[in-house]
Amino acid sequence: MAGGTAARTELPVTTAVGEAASIPGAISSPGAVSVAGRALGVTGLAAVGVLHLVWAAGSPWPARDADALADAVVGSASVPGAGPTAAVAALAIGGAAVTGGVGGDRPVATLIRAGAAAALIARGLVGGVVATRILRLPAPSARFRRLDRVVYRPVCLLLGAAVAMGMSGAARGTKMGPEAHRHGR
Repeated sequence: MAGGTAARTELPVTTAVGEAASIPGAISSPGAVSVAGRALGVTGLAAVGVLHLVWAAGSPWPARDADALADAVVGSASVPGAGPTAAVAALAIGGAAVTGGVGGDRPVATLIRAGAAAALIARGLVGGVVATRILRLPAPSARFRRLDRVVYRPVCLLLGAAVAMGMSGAARGTKMGPEAHRHGR
């Protein structure tokens, strides 16, 4: 099914005693995976972008103060300035828009989606300690390392995988014309 719409059908399964059975209304289209990936990628990236906008505006939320925020998110005594934080927000929100299908199947949009998926997966695999070294930042605090291990890395891997899964249907939804609908595509 093009456009990421899933067909609901009876999905055949085998029971424990070897009898044939079916699951009525089961989603049988790989397009459902693409739609779910796009939805998760868009939602996650948009949330990351909005959170960075909140920080760029000067709020330490959800931390109690700027020092606690700095320790939790960068592992140092101070947070980056409003400019770099707003730039991260813009990248995340832009990534959400392109992940959602902005740009259609143009090569630049496809490249952005692939780059976002690769960057998120790489960040999830190498971790924040390596990222801080690459950025020539001081060694991060123990709190940051713990949060990186249990929150940041898994979230990056999940979002990267979601963006990658969503790529297979990102552009198809923009090409659904009346003829495709008439033929059930």
